[in-house]
Amino acid sequence: MATVRLMMGMYQLTSSLLTANYTLASIDLLISDTITGLQLSISGPLASMEELFTGSKPFLVSTRNCRRLSENVINLLSSISLARSSIDTGLGNDSSISGASITPLTPVPPSVAPTLVPNSGLMASPFSPGWAANTLMVNEDYRWLSYVLLLLLDLIVCLFILLGLAKQARWLLILMTVLAWLALFLSWGSLGLETATVVALSDFCSDPNAFVLNSTQFNSGTSSDVLDYYLTCNRRMNSPFQQLLTQSQRALSNIHTHLSSLDRNALTQFPKAEKSLRDVQQILNSTEGNFHQLVALLNCRGLNKDYIDSLKGLCYDGMEGLLYLSLYSFLSALAFTAILCSLPGAWRSFPSESEEYEDSDSESEDPFTSHQDSKRFLQWQPWL
Repeated sequence: MATVRLMMGMYQLTSSLLTANYTLASIDLLISDTITGLQLSISGPLASMEELFTGSKPFLVSTRNCRRLSENVINLLSSISLARSSIDTGLGNDSSISGASITPLTPVPPSVAPTLVPNSGLMASPFSPGWAANTLMVNEDYRWLSYVLLLLLDLIVCLFILLGLAKQARWLLILMTVLAWLALFLSWGSLGLETATVVALSDFCSDPNAFVLNSTQFNSGTSSDVLDYYLTCNRRMNSPFQQLLTQSQRALSNIHTHLSSLDRNALTQFPKAEKSLRDVQQILNSTEGNFHQLVALLNCRGLNKDYIDSLKGLCYDGMEGLLYLSLYSFLSALAFTAILCSLPGAWRSFPSESEEYEDSDSESEDPFTSHQDSKRFLQWQPWL
């Protein structure tokens, strides 16, 4: 019962942490994918269109406005910081991505891809939900195995002590006494560890927001406004990224307006610009799709739900399982203490070796004595 409750709590905690880690990684990938697409359009099709529209000032102005707005969106998205490393803005100078195609990022459930590794240019944070989930899963596996072994040790010691008392086997009782002392020390040790864990967990669960706010801000450098927004998710609070996202959305809409104008007016005079214009429109459509996904992921409801679910798993099921394990360890320690105190009395009630030898002699003499008495009885009978 105790192990099941604790395992349920740890499963809910690790599942919520993996989902939050996937959300953060998806935000990172969407931002980098959007920036890469815009840089690709600046260094490729837009540069070609500027060369083609050199003789037409209105079309050239529209193309340069598209370039300026794209650079503005890149700067705005690069300033979004949510426990992530800074993105190298020099990707547009890399000629290796000139022929790349940008497609919208389709999220995958955490069960399929629980941890997403950032690109080689991004350094993984030393403290992240994915790291915490993996650490908890490893520790939970070792904890489950250790408690199963301790339970088996307790059962084996109790069964063989009963067998030794029934058979009055001194060597078996000596061996089981040593193992009982070992089980007693392990029970008291596990009780102390569980008590310390319960006390620390109760302190954390009394005010989890303050602990998460301080530790995350210290380890990842995330601002307190961003953390407070996702931890509380109050409807009256505005998103710290709302202004950046609004400006980016307006810039993308203006780019789309300029491209539509060029599509209507410029292609009749410059048919060679059709391919570059179509490439820019395709990149813009993919960028807008990624941007809408980014806006949805940056909303506080998803991450706050994962945070609340992790707290429920840790502070309810996890706490209840730890209390049950503490009770089991305490009862186990009391039981082995009582067993070790009662074994000397049981040992003294065993017959000594001299008594066993006398009993064996008397048992060996009884058959002969009874036979001699029967012969005397038969000799003194007058009728025989």
